[in-house]
Amino acid sequence: MSNGVDYTQYSGQQQPPPPAKKGWIKWVACGCVVAVLLLAGFIAAIFFTVQKATAGPEEAVQGFIAAAKAGDYQKAHDYFSVPLKEVQPYEDFVAAAEQNSSFFKITDTSFTNRSIDMNGAEFSGNVTLESGTTVPAQFELVRENDQWKLISYNIGS
Repeated sequence: MSNGVDYTQYSGQQQPPPPAKKGWIKWVACGCVVAVLLLAGFIAAIFFTVQKATAGPEEAVQGFIAAAKAGDYQKAHDYFSVPLKEVQPYEDFVAAAEQNSSFFKITDTSFTNRSIDMNGAEFSGNVTLESGTTVPAQFELVRENDQWKLISYNIGS
């Protein structure tokens, strides 16, 4: 019969200490998550900075591609810098564009290398043609009268 007294506290045995909390694991995990998020943010910031810095030259490349694809060779040729117009005058450009028209039917671009500095910009990567074929492409640009102009281009070789 029990009179309500807890005899275990008088048994002479000490109670085992409570298990140690493993709070440090939670802090390490949180630290790793924060580090990964900071790294992802840093990479995203670099990506968007490069995209913004190369926006002007890329617009010139995309304008050239769109005009050539539409068959508006005069507009496409207007994206040429003065030195490129000397190397490839309008008549020569039209002849080359008509002879290789499939290379100017670009549906998508993927520039894996982009660079821009005080002297110019360069884009290289691949373009996808209407046929579905992917070919290498490279475009070099210079600033001319506050506009980006092609100084050279190479599609498909």
